[in-house]
Amino acid sequence: MNEGVIASRYAKALLEYADESGAGDRVYDQACILGLRFVEIRQLRDIVEDPNQIPVDKKVELLRSALGEDLAPELVDFIRLVTVRKRMEFFSRMLYSFIALYRAAHNIKVARVVTAAPVDGLKERLENLFHERTGADIKIYEKINPEILGGFVFEMDGYRLDASVESQFRKVRRQLIDKSNRIV
Repeated sequence: MNEGVIASRYAKALLEYADESGAGDRVYDQACILGLRFVEIRQLRDIVEDPNQIPVDKKVELLRSALGEDLAPELVDFIRLVTVRKRMEFFSRMLYSFIALYRAAHNIKVARVVTAAPVDGLKERLENLFHERTGADIKIYEKINPEILGGFVFEMDGYRLDASVESQFRKVRRQLIDKSNRIV
C-alpha cells in the first residue's frame, strides 16, 4: 500500500480522536515539536520508527524526553495503536500529515520572516495584519540572518516577498552585467 495513504489515514484518525477528546491543541503543539526534533535528530526518528529497536514504552519515554514534557494521553494511545498495527515505520509521516490536516481544519497559516537584526513587534504586527486580511490564525517564525544586510524576507503559502538589501544588490549587479554585455 502507498506510504502516503497509510500516513494520511492514520493522521485523519489522530485528528478526529484528538478533537473529540478536546486535546487537539495540545496534540498539535506536541506533534509540531516532535516533527522538529525528528528533523534535528535523525537518530531519534530512526530509533522510534524501527519496529524492532525498542519496546513501545521505551519509545514513549524517549519521545517524552525529546519533547521535554509528558506526552498527551491521546498521543500515547496513538503510538500504541501504530505499534500494534506494525505501522511505526511511517510515524514521522503520520505526524507531518496530522500537522497539515490540523492546520487546514483549524484555519492556521504558517509564515516565516527573516530580518538582518531583531525588530521589536514585527512578528505581532505581521500576525495581526495577515489575520485581518485572511481571517486565519497566523503563526510567524522569526529568523535573524545578518547576511541579508537589511530589509526582510517574508514567506507564506508558497509566496515569497524578498525586500532584503542583499537581493537589491543582486538585482543591481545583474542589471549592470546585462548592460555591459549589450555594449560589447
